[in-house]
Amino acid sequence: MAHTKDKHYWAQLRIALTAGSWGSSTPAKAFNGDAISWNELLRKFDKHCHGYADVSEIANQTQALALLVAAGPTDTELDDAGHNDEEFLALGMESVVASEHVDEARMGYEVLKGLESENLNSDSLKLALAYYAYSLGNPIQCLDYLGQVRELANMQSRLGAADSLRSNTSSLQAQSVSDNISSVSFIGSFVSSDSTSTITDIIDGKAWTAVEVVRSACLHGMSFEKITPAETSRILSAYLVATQALPIIESNISRSFPPNLLHIGPGHPNSPSFTRYRELWRWTERLLRRAIITASRVCSLNDAQEAVLWTLFSQYQTCSAHWPPAFRAEHRSTIATLFIRALILRARLSGHPPPSLFVHLRTGTLDVPVTTSMVLRRAIQDYRGILNASTRFPKAGEHNVKVEELTDLSVAAWEACGTKSGDAAWVMDVLWWATRLTFNAPRVFRHMMRVSEASGDTVLASRALRLYVQTVGKAKLAKQSMEPDATWVATLVWGVRMLCRLSLAADSIVGHRGIDEAREAGIILEKAKERLDPSDKTLKARVELAEGIWNTVMAIKEQDHLSRASRLTSALSLLESSIRGQPSSSAHFHIALALYRPIPARDLGRAIENARMAVELEPDNIRYLHLLGLLLSAAEDWRGAREVLEVGATLDEQTWMAEQTPLEVGDIPGDSITIGRQTSSTADNTAASTSSRLQSGSSYEATAAHEQITILDGRSNILPSAAELLQPLPDHPNPSATERFEHALQLRMTQLALAEFIEGPEGTEEKWIDVFQWFAKRRGPEKDQSREIAVPACSIPTERTSIETSRRSFEAKSESHDPRSMASHPDDPSGIYTPKPVSIPVTPASPAHDESGATTQNGTPKVSADDTEKEKEKDKSAGKKVQKMLKNRVHKEQRRISTIGRKIGHGVGRHSGGLNLRRTTSTPTDLYKAMGVDQASYQASSIHSRRHSPYASTNELVRPESPPPLPPSTVTPRERRERSRKERRLLSDLWLMSAATFRRSGKIEQARGAIQEAEVRDEENPNVWVQLGLYYTALRNTDRAVQAFNKALFIFPESIPATVHLCQSYLALAKEGGSDLDNIDLVAGMLSDLTQGPGWDVPEAWYFLGKAHGMREMRDRERECLGFALTLAEGRPLRDFGEAIGWCL
Repeated sequence: MAHTKDKHYWAQLRIALTAGSWGSSTPAKAFNGDAISWNELLRKFDKHCHGYADVSEIANQTQALALLVAAGPTDTELDDAGHNDEEFLALGMESVVASEHVDEARMGYEVLKGLESENLNSDSLKLALAYYAYSLGNPIQCLDYLGQVRELANMQSRLGAADSLRSNTSSLQAQSVSDNISSVSFIGSFVSSDSTSTITDIIDGKAWTAVEVVRSACLHGMSFEKITPAETSRILSAYLVATQALPIIESNISRSFPPNLLHIGPGHPNSPSFTRYRELWRWTERLLRRAIITASRVCSLNDAQEAVLWTLFSQYQTCSAHWPPAFRAEHRSTIATLFIRALILRARLSGHPPPSLFVHLRTGTLDVPVTTSMVLRRAIQDYRGILNASTRFPKAGEHNVKVEELTDLSVAAWEACGTKSGDAAWVMDVLWWATRLTFNAPRVFRHMMRVSEASGDTVLASRALRLYVQTVGKAKLAKQSMEPDATWVATLVWGVRMLCRLSLAADSIVGHRGIDEAREAGIILEKAKERLDPSDKTLKARVELAEGIWNTVMAIKEQDHLSRASRLTSALSLLESSIRGQPSSSAHFHIALALYRPIPARDLGRAIENARMAVELEPDNIRYLHLLGLLLSAAEDWRGAREVLEVGATLDEQTWMAEQTPLEVGDIPGDSITIGRQTSSTADNTAASTSSRLQSGSSYEATAAHEQITILDGRSNILPSAAELLQPLPDHPNPSATERFEHALQLRMTQLALAEFIEGPEGTEEKWIDVFQWFAKRRGPEKDQSREIAVPACSIPTERTSIETSRRSFEAKSESHDPRSMASHPDDPSGIYTPKPVSIPVTPASPAHDESGATTQNGTPKVSADDTEKEKEKDKSAGKKVQKMLKNRVHKEQRRISTIGRKIGHGVGRHSGGLNLRRTTSTPTDLYKAMGVDQASYQASSIHSRRHSPYASTNELVRPESPPPLPPSTVTPRERRERSRKERRLLSDLWLMSAATFRRSGKIEQARGAIQEAEVRDEENPNVWVQLGLYYTALRNTDRAVQAFNKALFIFPESIPATVHLCQSYLALAKEGGSDLDNIDLVAGMLSDLTQGPGWDVPEAWYFLGKAHGMREMRDRERECLGFALTLAEGRPLRDFGEAIGWCL
């Protein structure tokens, strides 16, 4: 019985010591199972374990010293911050007894010294004395006691041995005595000599051995920090000796307490992996923290030294998985901040791959290499868990600084990884979480505005901007704002630019004009100018640039012909002033656009010069190249335009290919960041090699090619502010993947327009196949668009809608005309078309086909006189209703024709002679192959025979009496779901552009098939009906063309091409039928309204307005309109700028 009891109390003493239950009232259990106190445990140990009074005294004094260091009756202070020093990085008074408890500690110190004469070979006694010496403020004596432990260095190296952990126990034992219950050599009598257990077994004393090993190394390094703080290499070397054993210790604990066998996981306050080894984790945390802080000052991130840092961070992260979130939250916050800071600085180093050996996330059975972005997200997620447990919602007048700092770190991490829109989701998740722990924090609103715009949530971005303006504005009025004026102005400038982009991107089809956003931008701009420092030239230039862009947007959105010219002139003046203060590619881009606008200062040569400057300052921006190409085409430099556009297309292809190229294993350098658990051998080898270099006196030196970049500067003991890592707000956000795709597509559409102008429509057909193949490769429904592995917990939202301007093209997206000569109809008898000297493209060449594809010998369509008369009679009623409605609006001097559809709907397809386009499979087979579509499954558009039209009732639309059976649609529901609305519109426009090419080349049936494909892709595209009207115009069927243009206006009353072509058709009808004053007055009213509004810079609108005035015998007005049309037509590019590249970055 006595033998059983002494084993029991040996085990209970070791359990209490390893658990670090210094302030617990019941740290152990008696033999009968009753809970007992420390005094009772030691009394029973002395009673049943004869001959080990030194062990009992060492344990007693260790427990007493721990409570004195904690400065209280409990040991909770040991698990909290440990100190309240403002210098969070300084060693300070950590593990040192407070002055009021020094006398008590000295008494215990003397008691232990009294045991030295009787226990000369007790290493545990010497280690305890070293602990007392340091706690009493005597680090030199501490080092002396540590130096007396002869086997300390050998013991530390053997603890780190990775061969046979369950057999390598002899290094921790000495000669056994009596009944082999315990050993009296190294570590006193705390280890059983006959044990074959692992290091982390508590009952046999191996775990307490590990505690004293880690504690001794920690005291060793801390003593050096006190004595020789400048010798950082020596300090780091002392710490790194013990870190070699940490992977072994942690892996043994994990094997003993696997998470899947626990009712509670690791990190829980009651997790056995923490509570049973609490004292070990206390010293492990302190050891790694001090080592990381020291390495952060001396180890460079851009040479071989960084391996030490990543190893230490990895070990800290791996061990912290066993700690509850509230365990030393202050210290862990410091290390988390340093870790995130190191990753951000490392990610910004040009030409350096992610810092990892070969980091893996287990996904099923696949090993996936982890990017820097994923490591950052994991680190920030862990830091969030710590702050959740250690912070609270602030009281009045307080700020939750740590949470706000984390938002800065998150945005800085997002910036370091390229500000990708796909990565914005996890940053938004952090910002939403921060709103629950902060109150009206300006930096949270500031970041939310920018990141939410990048993620595509422009509504939230606008709200965040308004909250920021209200919160900071009121605080500044009360003189209580902590937001610097420069930050305030820069943020408001960003907000103004954002609102301008939103204004131009507003969808007028759904009734959103965007004028409200533009006016709000003006109000915010005035607030920014109030606190602008005139001496800050850079910020002043940005304000002037924003104001110039805002004036341009107001000129577009106000549609006020009285103020338009002054706004555009003021915009140009502000943009030029911005260039003088701070040249930028964005300013040159906007100046080039402003110089092309029809204002008195218009100068095409200067516009080209500024476009070249924008390309030189930012050569990888394809929008700048696109603008330069368009301006060169306006200057008739066709060769230069083609070369510039080819450069832009090549640049886009190279960028896309680089994004698709997976990261090769060989490209990753040899360091050791991990997510999850690092292998023991890797950590051991890295730490061992580093330690050997440090101990030999060799110092790390950065290569001569670059300057050393460290996490901390010199001897600074204050953690740097996270705001220092934030980059200055850029001039404009980086384009998302969807926007880059749209920019590239628009550039290729311009290439096609240029090719058609040079080679003719027949020479462009081959190039259309290449463009459709390119589209299918980039955005095909069968292609998985995701390129980057995402952390499963984070969801990535859909890319935000591209910021593009509303359509301004005369003949929609599908027209690619000769900008120098109008393609007048060779057989047109009406005389409406512009003579060749007036270089305005209006009417495409009429293909010699009728609706069924037949042609006459002279090339005119086969349309009988009877059929024409019947169609005119059938649509006469509808046409009169439309005319009456339009004339009433003109007489009332209303600026916009916003409700034209209410009347037009009565005349669209009501009668049997209405629009009725039979389904066809006339689209060329090559285009289907290019898009990856099986022509056998083709279903043509149902423009005029579908059963459910969103624009007309089933009674108003005529369906064929005997429709043939049709195969299923080529566009699957999956394709419709996967493609965004913007993407479907782009594809629809691409089909419409090809339809225009087919029509101009005389392939009228192919044109009709392409129009139908465009309608299938986007039913709400008004340009579909514009092209259908042009299709009927080519067939010389003016009545049906009028119906199609009316349908386009029904969908979008402000459609410029529909209005112009409708007026052209009315003029043709008036010319054919003699003097029809109703139609002429209607055309004059519609075009007057258009030229004063959105179509003020469209030469065709002014040209036909002049022709209408001529028919009304208003010669002066006719001459004025035709002259202005000629001015607008001179130097006209291949495509409209607003459509091709947009008016604002």
